[in-house]
Amino acid sequence: MFLTARTSNYRWIIAIIFFTGLMALNVLWFVLSPLLTVIMADLNLDLSQGGLSMSIVCLFVALFAIAGGFLVDRMGVKKSYLFGLLFMAIGALGTWQVFSYGGLFITRVLIGIGFGLCIPIGGVIIMTWFPENERPYMNTINAILPYIATVITFSFTVPMYQALGNSWRMVVVLWGLMLVIVAVAWIIWGKEHSSYEASQTNQSALASSQKENPFVTVWKSREVRLLSIAEACDMWSFQFLSSMLPTFYIVEVGMSMSAGSRLTAIFPIAGIIAGLVCGVWMTRVGLRRPFMWPMHVMIFVGTLLAINGVGWVRIAGVAMAGFGNAGWAPALFTMPMEFKNMTPSRVGAVYAIMMSMGFMAAFVSPWLGGWLAERISIHHTIFIFSFSSLIAATCTFLMKETGPAARVTNIEGSVMQWKNTN
Repeated sequence: MFLTARTSNYRWIIAIIFFTGLMALNVLWFVLSPLLTVIMADLNLDLSQGGLSMSIVCLFVALFAIAGGFLVDRMGVKKSYLFGLLFMAIGALGTWQVFSYGGLFITRVLIGIGFGLCIPIGGVIIMTWFPENERPYMNTINAILPYIATVITFSFTVPMYQALGNSWRMVVVLWGLMLVIVAVAWIIWGKEHSSYEASQTNQSALASSQKENPFVTVWKSREVRLLSIAEACDMWSFQFLSSMLPTFYIVEVGMSMSAGSRLTAIFPIAGIIAGLVCGVWMTRVGLRRPFMWPMHVMIFVGTLLAINGVGWVRIAGVAMAGFGNAGWAPALFTMPMEFKNMTPSRVGAVYAIMMSMGFMAAFVSPWLGGWLAERISIHHTIFIFSFSSLIAATCTFLMKETGPAARVTNIEGSVMQWKNTN
């Protein structure tokens, strides 16, 4: 049975703690990137090892997102989120004693495990603590956090590194301390919503009588499969584009490092704007699909302009790719809560499945793309990989509308059909 969250002012405390932790998680995912050359020199790493230290997080997020779905279903939100925070905090704090590639690899694995365990929790928290009319706004915040984290990472990591005596380890450790603070706050103030506790009781009874597995149940849904494929295709292009676009501009276009970085920075900035604009607009019009497949088409067109255009056309292309990539994210996180017969546990399972597939694609894409780029150039590889956006556009185009405006239209249509037949 679908449970509607009762409005409670306490929900804002839960949201602040959760989103603060999620922000720190996303920063830790990206934080090595601005300092990668320094880290490689310090630990005597080659480019392949440096790249793996970045992408290995995605692999373990993919593997442990499913485990996180099972964990939140068995142990509840409070314990599950705490476990995720602690894994990431241990990984970040452990960086202080990293003096080899093996040590760095282990800390990144721990960060990936913690990140994965936290993936399903956002859907459960938003669905249980927030009423239906507020969920799209909360999902908008959830959607733009990775882009905000990217801007924070590339804006403040180097100044932090310089302020901390040129210690890249201390930069990571400070973010680990932030997670410890969030974990302590969660222990003190975090709690389950009564509707989730009730849903867990009902699901336990259902599991005893019907042996329901929420993952099996949601995967039977055509909409869940289409959305998961779309997310995998989106992450495939996003991860490779965001990783290789600066290198493309420096190596193949001939830009300076600073110019290439400034141009690429337009991508996450446009993403933040897109997440806010599309999230609010989507909520006001009560529809989801108009903010999905058109965004993927925009990514495709923007990518082509970004790698083939010059001057303002190139800048517009980067902005379009970033706008489209984030513009569909509020709908991505909102639609699972609106699918038929959804419970908080099932929403957590949907989040786990689609994000697991997405992060697995994000792990494979740079590796395969790097191998291919060495043979046919970065430009041609980006062009080929950009077609995954059209696959995502097709999947989301085929999905059924779930927004409240569509439900009203369907009800009115059913009433008119009944009147005509009677």
